[in-house]
Amino acid sequence: MRYNKDMTISEIVFSDFKTIEVFKKYGLSCLRCLGAETETLEEIARINEINLNKMIEDLNNVGRENACV
Repeated sequence: MRYNKDMTISEIVFSDFKTIEVFKKYGLSCLRCLGAETETLEEIARINEINLNKMIEDLNNVGRENACV
């Protein structure tokens, strides 16, 4: 799956629980957030002053570290 700025936090987390580590890296405890169901990645990045493109890149790289090439 490719993640994008319009996806909600819950969509991302429930697509792959390993993405929780990315949110933790940015200091976000998204599963406890009341807005996880409705707030998009773009909104979360803006509110928390996080580089959106870097976070999307990190999310899209989840699981690739151990992938066979």
